[in-house]
This record gives sequence, structure tokens and C-alpha cells, in this order.
Amino acid sequence: MRFPRRLIAAALALSALLAASGCSAPAGTGERVLRIARAESFDGWDPDKASAYASYQTLQAVLEPMLRLNPDGVSIDPGIATRWESDPAKRRWTFTLRDDVRFSDGSPLTSADVAFSVQQWKAGPNYGGMYAQIARVETPDARTVRFDLSSPDASFPVFMTWSSSAIYPKGFGGRTARQFFAKPVGAGPFEVDRWSPGGRIVLTRSPHYYLPGRPHVDRVVIDVVEEDAETMFEAGQLDIVEYVSPLEASRFGDELRTLAPSQVEHLSLNRASRGLGDRRVREALAHAVDSDAIRIGAFRGKASAPSGILPPGLPGVVPPTVPMPKHDPALARELLRKAGAKDLSYEVIYDASNSTDVLIAQILQAGFEQVGVRLKLSGLETGTFIDRAYGHDADMVLWSFGAVSPDVVDPMSWFTGTSWLFSGLDTGPLLGRIDEYRRTADPAERERIVAAVQDAAVEELPAINLAQYSVQHAVKSNVSGFAPTPWGMYALDTIEVGRK
Repeated sequence: MRFPRRLIAAALALSALLAASGCSAPAGTGERVLRIARAESFDGWDPDKASAYASYQTLQAVLEPMLRLNPDGVSIDPGIATRWESDPAKRRWTFTLRDDVRFSDGSPLTSADVAFSVQQWKAGPNYGGMYAQIARVETPDARTVRFDLSSPDASFPVFMTWSSSAIYPKGFGGRTARQFFAKPVGAGPFEVDRWSPGGRIVLTRSPHYYLPGRPHVDRVVIDVVEEDAETMFEAGQLDIVEYVSPLEASRFGDELRTLAPSQVEHLSLNRASRGLGDRRVREALAHAVDSDAIRIGAFRGKASAPSGILPPGLPGVVPPTVPMPKHDPALARELLRKAGAKDLSYEVIYDASNSTDVLIAQILQAGFEQVGVRLKLSGLETGTFIDRAYGHDADMVLWSFGAVSPDVVDPMSWFTGTSWLFSGLDTGPLLGRIDEYRRTADPAERERIVAAVQDAAVEELPAINLAQYSVQHAVKSNVSGFAPTPWGMYALDTIEVGRK
């Protein structure tokens, strides 16, 4: 649910990387290789521990869920399951599996594997709560899976597209969970050849994938690069550069693909920190933010003012009905005076490898200083940043997020999983609204609920909305079948790489 963390290896290693990439097919082999520069490090193969787009996308290439997302960002397509339907109350959902699905080791995928997988989803310490409504799973035959829910859920099929809903072989194929996630076996189009955290990932074509003729490449090589990815791209050493920074976008020319706005940049405010439990202080800080400087300076004019805390362009998103705070340093100082807030000093953490966030942090520091608030900038290594953010070990967290599926329940669930964007705001009222939302399929009623969530974000200010912007990928002209969703995720099995 979550915007990319910037490219991580050293530019000085560029020539060595090119020499060691192993991306070019040996002469005469005819091997088809897709070469990708990763814009963020990989969280590993356990979907419950994933927090980045790169991880979600890579997971689904190996550990496929039951349903697939359509690139239009609205529709859900058949996948492992060819059909799904519910009773009128939306409390019982029945899925019919394909009869020709096999895991990459050749073993057949059956309803028993799905039932086992559901147990793993629900047990996950991070995302398990999102599956709590699954009261019982029945498997009347090898191709039928029936979910009985504790409450109605019109959005249930959306959950079956998430990487956290991966299908595993029953009993992890006779291995422990730790052994399995070191080199997993899934029903996706690729299998794991080798990988390392934050380093190279090599995937090879699964000979048992259920879609005829797919995937179209034999191997996918994914590298994490810090700088000068455009040099490698121009030299033909890369086919795709993911999540291009606004600071570097112009270097890719006509081969840059800019998607629809889908991301929200935000500054989370930890209510446990001195002064931040006072709504007047939080509002003062919101008025101290120079949003124009962020959009024009950090995003190079490629961002716009946020229309709410929920990602733009997502089906069913409506704006808040209450006005959002605007840049007004004089009002910020007055609110701080009324709150009796003096000598305030905070630390903001962010991923130091994200060049855009580095600039945003500097702009925030200058704006806060103007109203008498000191801001310590702590740019951290990606893993340390994630650990501190999830551990609520910071006054403020600078990050961004988007959706991973075409339903507002997706980002709302992200809010609950992060204690309202790492703020510590009570998620009880939000959980109640999510439950209301999932119980109804009526568009007008859903819009009312979404507007209430937007309003609560303005009134409670768990986070300051800084900007909304688009994902950008660079794709070589000889690449076909690259079809990203509006938030930037794309299927690897549809891509073909032409021969020069």
C-alpha cells in the first residue's frame, strides 16, 4: 500500500554492476531476459512483512493470489479462480478454481491449499486483522472454496487480489515457514532462482504456469541501483526503471511513462510526542507547511494539492466536506500561542535514499522554523526507517502511499494497520466505518462513509497532507505488454522484450 523507497546501491559500482549483471543472453541460447532497475529494496518472500510496491509486485510474480487485477485500475480478472459469487447477504463467497493450476514444483493446487493459506493470512501479525471476518473455510471438493464471513462484505473479492492473500502449498510442502520463505514455491508465472535482501533478485520462468504461452520471458533480473540508472537504461543495460524520481524524470525523455495521480505524500504526527496531542498544535504545523514549495521544488511541478487523505483516482473516492488547512504562518503562530506551546522541537524520519523526501524534509524544516518550531532531520537507511516508523519511534514520519487494488477499503485498511499513519490516533471509529463500508454495496452510502473518513482526517489531523502525485516508470521502446495499474504495479508475465 505504499510508495516506493528510492534506489539504493552505489553509483561507483555502476561499471562493476554492468559487467556482472548477467542480463545479456549467452550467444546462441535465445534466452529472453527482462532487466529491471528497482526503485526500492525487497522485503522478502513473506507477504505479511511486505510494505512496499516492489515487494507486492515481486511476490505476486511467484506467490500468486486467487484473482488478478486488471490494469484499468477498476476491474478484477480471473486467475487461479475462474469464478466467484456470493449469497444475497454477501456473507458467503464461493470461488471456483481452475482445474489445471500447478505450483512451480509441478504439484497440483487444490482447495486444500487455499484453506491452508487462509490460516496463514489470519495468523499474520501485520495484516492478519484484515482477514478476521473469515469465520470458516469449507472445501466441498478440490475445485471449490467457500468462505463464510462473520459479517457482510461486498469488497471481499478485492482482498483476494492482494499479495498478502498468496496461495501456498498445504503444509508449506513439508517445510517449515522459515524454510519455505527462504525460497518459496508458488503458482505464479515465475519461480525463485536466487535473491538477497536489498540486492539482486533472479526469477526464472515456471514451466507449470496455468496461462498458455506465459510468461513471455525466460528470466527476470532485478537490481537495486542508487544513481545513474538512466545511464544504464540509455546504454541498453536495462529494460525498465521503476518509480522514477521527479528529480530525474526529464532524463528519460520519450521513454518515461507518467501514470494518473495516485499517491499521497504525508507527514505523520505522533500524538505521544510533546505537544502533538493538542489539536491546535497539529493544525498550527499544518498551516506552517509551504505546500507550493513542496509541489514546485521537491516534485518539480509534477504534483498537485491533495484532495483528501485518500489516494486520488481510486474508484469511490470523494473529497472531504470540510476545508483542509492552508499555508498561513501567521495563523500557525497564533494557534501555537493559544495552545501555550513554546520551545517545541521534533524529529522527522524519512528514507534518506528518496531524493524527493530529502528535499521535502528541508522545506518542512524551513517552514516550521518560521513559526518557532525546531525540526531535526533524520534521513535513515530504508530498513531502519521502516522499523522506526512501525515502532512509533519518531515524532514525525515523512512518507507516501497509494492503493494496491481498486477499492477504497484498501487504503483505509492501511490506515488501521499503521495506527492511522503512525500517529497513534484511535482506530476504533475508523474500523467502524470500514465495517459499514464493507457491509453495503450501495454507491451513495459508500460515498457518505468515505467522506466521513476524509473529514475525520481533516478534523483529527493524524497526518498533514503535503501533495498528491503520479508514479513514473521508464520503459524501453522494444518492451511490449507493459501494462501498469494507475498506482504503478504491473504483471511480469504479460511483458515481452523485442530483439534488437
